[in-house]
Amino acid sequence: MAKKKAADNMPKAMNLFDAYTKDQLPKDQGYIVSSFINGNTGYSIYEVISYSGVKAIYPDGEGLTFQSQGRKLHALIEPASYPHKGIEPYLREKQDQIPLRFKEVDKHVAKNQSTLYWAKKPIESLSSFTVSRPIGFNVSFVFYNKDDIYTTLAKFFEQSFTNDAGLPMIDARKGAESITAIVKKTMNFKGDYD
Repeated sequence: MAKKKAADNMPKAMNLFDAYTKDQLPKDQGYIVSSFINGNTGYSIYEVISYSGVKAIYPDGEGLTFQSQGRKLHALIEPASYPHKGIEPYLREKQDQIPLRFKEVDKHVAKNQSTLYWAKKPIESLSSFTVSRPIGFNVSFVFYNKDDIYTTLAKFFEQSFTNDAGLPMIDARKGAESITAIVKKTMNFKGDYD
């Protein structure tokens, strides 16, 4: 009962590095969402990580390393003016890369001609992963595994896609729902994590 009450007092999400400093990172099950926003162009990369069964978490250079199995899902938003649209996402300049080919992503072209890409399925990370400390417009949040986790994630994506990446609200909502559906289906804490 006391454990349930403590969980009720936890926020839905918290800055990842603040949660680490305050010793409030979930060790059992959690989601980390990082965004990498180019403030000049609006080109945006998102990385969603689900993890469970953490053995250790420690600072590592400019980030946090989790000794844990996890799954990563990538998404990116390229503005209409992006000059390298024809280049596979994994072959783009380092700051614009996600580790995927066009055949491995779904896409949605927004009313403003920005394009949202997201992975059809997550990539497995079997032993450890590192989350870089965000700089500039970038953020990293940990989302706690609460009953409304997928609603919370969808709202985060919708707001970030609109406010940070400049997608029209209707397109941001559609993209947020699509990505959250994949997270719910392929990155939940059933099956391999049990």
